[in-house]
Amino acid sequence: MFIQSLLLVALALGCSCKPPNIVFLLTDDQDLLLGGTSPMAFTRTFLGEGGAKLANFFVNTPVCCPSRTTLLSGTYPHHWHTVGHPDCMHMNVTDSIYQESTIGVLMHKLGYTTGMFGKFLNPGGMDPYCYHRERLPGFDTYLAMCNDNQYYNNIFTRDGVMLLTGDDPKDYLTSVIGNATLEFVDASLSSGKPFFAYVAPHAPHVPATPAPWYEDVFKGYKAPRTENYNYSALDHHYVVRMQQPLSNEEGEEVDLLFQNRWRTLLSVDDIMISLVDTIGKYGELDNTYFVWTSDHGYQLGQFRLPSCKLQPYEHDIRVPFYIRGPGIPPSSTFGFVAGMIDVAPTIVSLAGSSAKAFETMDGQSFLDLLTSDEASRKQKQAAWKDKIMLEYWSLGDVIRYDHYIDMPNSTYIGARLLNDTHNFLYAEFYDGVNVDLFDWPLERELFDIAADPFQMTNLIGTDKEDKALVQELHDFIHWQVTCRGPESCV
Repeated sequence: MFIQSLLLVALALGCSCKPPNIVFLLTDDQDLLLGGTSPMAFTRTFLGEGGAKLANFFVNTPVCCPSRTTLLSGTYPHHWHTVGHPDCMHMNVTDSIYQESTIGVLMHKLGYTTGMFGKFLNPGGMDPYCYHRERLPGFDTYLAMCNDNQYYNNIFTRDGVMLLTGDDPKDYLTSVIGNATLEFVDASLSSGKPFFAYVAPHAPHVPATPAPWYEDVFKGYKAPRTENYNYSALDHHYVVRMQQPLSNEEGEEVDLLFQNRWRTLLSVDDIMISLVDTIGKYGELDNTYFVWTSDHGYQLGQFRLPSCKLQPYEHDIRVPFYIRGPGIPPSSTFGFVAGMIDVAPTIVSLAGSSAKAFETMDGQSFLDLLTSDEASRKQKQAAWKDKIMLEYWSLGDVIRYDHYIDMPNSTYIGARLLNDTHNFLYAEFYDGVNVDLFDWPLERELFDIAADPFQMTNLIGTDKEDKALVQELHDFIHWQVTCRGPESCV
């Protein structure tokens, strides 16, 4: 039945070819608004000129494990929230229901040869696979990280067998991940079966250690001094308004981190160069989808926060999203709103599955918005959503460069609204990591991003606060934070 669905999509695309291959590239902490895509010149050009980019793609949760939980399952983090799994940022990703509903399982059922390489989840979520030797659900072969936050001397599970790397140049993390990916892709193409490659390098996550051959590039580069860089935002929520100014020394550390983040991304670009070369040798480029995004954005001094993510602001939630492949119009940019919640259903759609395959997901496939003719696309976009739900449970007291970047009172739910007449960000903040009843917020924030693109003026309590809009967004997020499935999740 699954192979039949793959053949049907091939026929619908007007070819007698085998079903399309899919390469999914997920970077770690790669921003969009601070120039984070600049080092990946080949990837950006190959996907951008040969395919499409989404101008308004947002993550639903700007932190690693919850965002990956959403990506892998197409469901909101509130489904899996628990205080019993602090190592995976309150996500119960060892739940058997979760494990069996992830994208690898679905793609395998669709007849794909599946491979996963790099960071699947944070270490706490990897315990069953790394230390209890369970297989990673849905993947025929994998090289999955068991640790994080280092680029040498890493621990992997390779198809259930522990693998330790050293500190030689050949052990550089991104290279190890890239080489394993290429081995899988080459073997899959040789077999003639369609493949799904989930490629998740750790770059540019801290400590952002560059490969030895890239250590000297980008010297003297500085992190962008945006309008909200080192800005005192006294009308924002507590962890932001209490920030002390960044010192000159801290600013220099931010600049060095910025340089190293870019350096690490050069190695990610190398992976894509090699993948395109390998797939091209088999004549499969026109029968392969390439998708690239990041698990969330980043901050480098914005609102005096020296580094990290976690906040509901644009630099943390707006991320790159590029896609190239059969039926995707080249050199195109789409303005509709989409989120991480929509990635899994979209990828399953690329594989030719019907909506039934993702009926338990909260997100929706946006493939039709990319591939329809212009008249149909406008009609479908008019019926598409204009809001993205945001939800974040505090990680407690988190300190970077002697600055608190998170506190227990930083849990929030929010909405990013964007349509022809409105461009707003709204968030409600709560106290505690175990919030499951969002009743009385400690603080609220509303930003008119069209007029205030750097979110420097909170409109709550001012004469510019649109109370009707606030009520609408309040009702939306309190509905969404308990929704389940596409029928109830808007």
